[in-house]
Amino acid sequence: MENQSTAKGFKGIARGILLAVTAFLLTIGIFASTAFADLINQYNVEIKVDNESITVTTNETEAIEILSQANITSEKNDKLDLSGFVAGEGGTIAIDRLKNVNIEFDGAINTYGVYADTVGEALNELGITVNSGDKISYSADDAVQDGMIITIHSAKSVCLKADGRTAKYAIYQGTVKDLLQLAQITLGKDDYTKPSLDSELKANMTVTVYRVTYKTVEETEKTAYKTVSQKDSSMAQGTSKTVKKGVKGEDKVTYKVKYVNGKKTSQSEVSRQTVKAPQNAVVKVGTKKVKGSSSVKSNGVKSKNGYTVGQKITGKYTHYCACATCNGNSRGITASGKKIYNGMANPYYIACNWLPLGSVIKVDGKVYTVVDRGGSGLSTPGRIDIFTPEGHSACYKYGTGYCSIEIVRLGW
Repeated sequence: MENQSTAKGFKGIARGILLAVTAFLLTIGIFASTAFADLINQYNVEIKVDNESITVTTNETEAIEILSQANITSEKNDKLDLSGFVAGEGGTIAIDRLKNVNIEFDGAINTYGVYADTVGEALNELGITVNSGDKISYSADDAVQDGMIITIHSAKSVCLKADGRTAKYAIYQGTVKDLLQLAQITLGKDDYTKPSLDSELKANMTVTVYRVTYKTVEETEKTAYKTVSQKDSSMAQGTSKTVKKGVKGEDKVTYKVKYVNGKKTSQSEVSRQTVKAPQNAVVKVGTKKVKGSSSVKSNGVKSKNGYTVGQKITGKYTHYCACATCNGNSRGITASGKKIYNGMANPYYIACNWLPLGSVIKVDGKVYTVVDRGGSGLSTPGRIDIFTPEGHSACYKYGTGYCSIEIVRLGW
């Protein structure tokens, strides 16, 4: 008789083995089908980096994942071209690397960024024309290398002066505006060039960029006071006396200042505000006639050195005082020995070189005596310098002008 418990045990073991085998076979089937499916989904993609290319087999659909699979990175300034790539089907992923090349024109070096693969393509990309007479250190088919120096010796070039630097560029067809674009120079709102932007480029031309800036500046300025004259009959005619000194005022002024290439060229007033008003000076002017000023004692000389008594001349006058600035010293001794000093009663003296000392003339009807000499300018006939005892400021006040001169006496 069979032991039922033993039989049941064998049956259980067999069933477990059968289930395990079945699961194993199912796993193999799933794995095989998945691997087969992945194999079916794979496709080829060509990756071009400048002049080099590789082909990868992938089942990725994103370009960035495909590049990562090929251990290729796309830098920030690179150009990524996906126009020839179709996800899941294949094609070409193109990357143009940005490379720095140095172009040397007649000893001047400028650096540019290019995507070109050959020297010829790089020059075309930069808009640089190599003329038949130019010498170039590379051929047009040579590959572009990052940091390479392409030397061009050109018999014709244009010079660009901008932002404190001077650079030479090979001449090519175009205008000054085209040259600035090549040099990557941008003009501000008020900047300008000489020649103008629309000027055609010519051999050996120099183009200068002028940077224009403006600044607002505030300044405190002194303002002039006026001099008010008051007639005084107690004072001799021709004399004056300051009874109240003038005081300059103050204005707060805002200017718009223009700078060209860092140098101030002009300014315009924007606003003006009076901080302190000026106070006018008051001067008393004598009106009392001086006795004897019109009665001149004759010395009997009728003519001398080409001049005659009674002769009338059109003259030109200025004024001087006894200060060191006007007189060359502060001693107050004239060429004739007459003493002068500021503040004295008006002696009605003049300086000139064309009449003898001691001569007497009428200037617009007022009588003066020649007692002093002066610079070469006073040698011109009719040129006189009138002594002004009121001081230096009065000389500026009375100024210069033309007058009528009549010779009353020649010499002492």
